[in-house]
Amino acid sequence: MRASPDLMSALPARLPSRDSFHPAFIVPRYGEEVVGGAEDLARRTAEELASRGFEVSALATRALDHHTWRDHYPPGTVELNGVAVTRFDAKTRIAEPDMHRIASAIMRGDTINERDQRAWLSGVVTSDALFEHIRREGGRYSHLIFLPYLFGTTFLGCAIRPDSSYVIPCLHDEPFAHLELIRRMLASVKGLMFNSAGERRLAARLLCVDDPGPVVGMGFHALAGDARAFRDRAPVRGDFVLYAGRREEGKCTPLLVDYFRRFAVENPGRASLVMMGAGEVTIPSDSSHIIFDVGRVSEQQKWDGYAAAAVFCQPSVNESLSIVLLESWLTGAPALVRRDCAVTSEHVSSSGGGLAFRGYDEFASGLSMMLDKPELARRMGEAGRAYVEREYNWDSVLTRLFDALGVSDS
Repeated sequence: MRASPDLMSALPARLPSRDSFHPAFIVPRYGEEVVGGAEDLARRTAEELASRGFEVSALATRALDHHTWRDHYPPGTVELNGVAVTRFDAKTRIAEPDMHRIASAIMRGDTINERDQRAWLSGVVTSDALFEHIRREGGRYSHLIFLPYLFGTTFLGCAIRPDSSYVIPCLHDEPFAHLELIRRMLASVKGLMFNSAGERRLAARLLCVDDPGPVVGMGFHALAGDARAFRDRAPVRGDFVLYAGRREEGKCTPLLVDYFRRFAVENPGRASLVMMGAGEVTIPSDSSHIIFDVGRVSEQQKWDGYAAAAVFCQPSVNESLSIVLLESWLTGAPALVRRDCAVTSEHVSSSGGGLAFRGYDEFASGLSMMLDKPELARRMGEAGRAYVEREYNWDSVLTRLFDALGVSDS
């Protein structure tokens, strides 16, 4: 169930003129079917602005899948939940051997010359038609908001009209973020906006500045999760740990499977693990009775899962916000996060909404504490809920957004 109409239409303290404020969000992919935190942030923010009466546009390629970047959506403009979405043909060289060579060198931490940096950044995904649109029509948008940092749509797109371009980089502390051309790009635009204090500190280190830009973040409209409905659909019984999101090496889901298998051997019958989301997950046959893959689910089913979980685990170290962590807190689920992720561990320490772990022993002891002390786990979950409602409500987020964009009061 969505928030009440009165809450949805509530206006932040500072409101720009609807006549002069017409932002365009530029992302590699845009759509309700798209899986990706940056794209989700762009779509939800655009839709929230549109729901409050602003004219909002989104510009993207026609791609849906971020592995192939193959065109999926039809070209042209459609309206999606109040947002004018224009999609353009995608261009990629991601399958070329030279791209693999450069990516491997970057991940190893090798020194990468400017030619190879540019080849990588302009080769993952770009769109000549999108860039031509920005060149010819970009002046009709009050602000061009690009995200995330890593793709050619941002790297080349924001250079066309830098004086009206803003970047929400969605930075992770990964080798790609340390490329010299990335630092130049981030320093060249009108402004930067961040999703969390941890991401902002990373940007300050990368750019060697004290104030790289403000934290804006994203707001949430919680759905009412139905724990019983989830248990009726899923094969799991008893307490379970939930993971929701992309299942891939970059999100450390193989590590979570490995840690939970060890935990289950040491604590037979204590809990199960439910893996929810897109991508492949390998569940060893000897663990198929305790680890369950429910795949991609609807938005409502996702919130039902949050409500049913005894613990939510976010094993990724590559997060600039972690939408699923904040969503799970809105249902009162306590969280286990990686101590090596500055963003999620700071969410936990600031909120009191869970525990952070480094290595298996801390994972096992933290999970055992939450399962053995349900009242403590309940208090952690409620602290997490209060934190999200305080820091990531839409009124506060949009006030920070308007301040970051320098828009005037109406």
